[in-house]
Amino acid sequence: MDSTSEGLDGFTFQQSDRLAPLYSLLNDYVAEPVTDFDRFVPDQKWKKLPKRQTIDLIEAVLRRFNWLVEHDAELRDAHFSRLKLIKLLRQLYTRKLPCNETDLRMMLDLTVPLLDHIAPDGPVDYVMEYFKENDLTPELCSSLHNFQANLVEAGSVASMQSLRQRLHTLLFMDEWEALDPARCWSECIRRDFRSMTGERRKHWRQFLKQIRGNAPQNMPASWAREAEAFLSAVGIDDFVDQLSLWFAPFRSGQPLPLSVAGSHVLKGLIWYAAVSRDEQAKEIALWLLDVKWKQKKNMTKSMVALGALGISKEELLSRGLISEQKNPAPKMLERMMEIFKAPNVNTHIVADQDGDLIIVQGQLHFYRLYRSSGKIERATDNAKLELNWSAIPDYERVYLHPECDSNDQLHRRAVMLMYDSIYGNYFKVSDK
Repeated sequence: MDSTSEGLDGFTFQQSDRLAPLYSLLNDYVAEPVTDFDRFVPDQKWKKLPKRQTIDLIEAVLRRFNWLVEHDAELRDAHFSRLKLIKLLRQLYTRKLPCNETDLRMMLDLTVPLLDHIAPDGPVDYVMEYFKENDLTPELCSSLHNFQANLVEAGSVASMQSLRQRLHTLLFMDEWEALDPARCWSECIRRDFRSMTGERRKHWRQFLKQIRGNAPQNMPASWAREAEAFLSAVGIDDFVDQLSLWFAPFRSGQPLPLSVAGSHVLKGLIWYAAVSRDEQAKEIALWLLDVKWKQKKNMTKSMVALGALGISKEELLSRGLISEQKNPAPKMLERMMEIFKAPNVNTHIVADQDGDLIIVQGQLHFYRLYRSSGKIERATDNAKLELNWSAIPDYERVYLHPECDSNDQLHRRAVMLMYDSIYGNYFKVSDK
């Protein structure tokens, strides 16, 4: 008879489930006590699992995480398990794994509902590695498009920008997506590539796959070495012919659209022209100096690539093809004034030392908090407030309780209300 097992976090599974052995391992993992989540590091034993088992373990972690999110309202301490699972997932994603298409789609699809909770890089890193030796499929492209459409801003601006650029460039190679000339000048490249057949199409696919969204500003020597082989397979004559067709619109005088993917493809083609050492290819690439873009967004990275052909930044600036990047240092006085304007617990929280009342001046409202009951009132409309537990991130839940059951919890709420323009959504009007 099939039996049901349950973890300390409430997660249940059938023993007949193909992931049951891994769910059991995770039961032991989430049950281990942790006193400091900031310093907690999973045991190194997880890195020693067989690689195929590690891929299955990633699936088990993602499925369990999804269940914990779906049942969050029923589980008081689900955030503790989720925080531990995030730590484990980060460790697992550092391993080089032999993922196939099915594995990649699993990771992408199971991560989509969790993009508000976990970093999105892991699945994309594995897709990039897979893409070096394999081609995209309609199904994998569908998962990538869905993943891209559901991305949320998390982590540093630079890491999110890099991730989005990699996805845009990957999906440039989606051979089944409908073409849209209004989207970008580079749609002509996708159109012509799709019309190719046989060995020619195979060589051009490898040629275009070499163009990546996370390439640095200047052409790396390693990229140039690899590019020489792809350029040789395509053939210099075919490359020059196609380059002249694709760059011809730059001399039309008509404003052209440029997408994120198109800017990276343009940059890659300029680098290929430099690698070719062909004078005709260089001459065609320099047609870019006459281009007019509909929008300035995305253009700088591709225009600066002309440096590989000896075009200086100063010349690009004089032609208005790039804009001077201004990043003035903040003035010390302005920084000091910002600090003084910020809320301060000494000036924005006033407590009656012998009484029950605490007054908080937030950035948007005033609040009354009562020590004896833990009750919170918004002074503007006398509305009673309580924590909106579902809106509070897991890392904040470690220090908060759903109930205001101590002076410490009351003080934490007071500090958040002091910054109500930031943490106001952590509270809701009480229905009690």
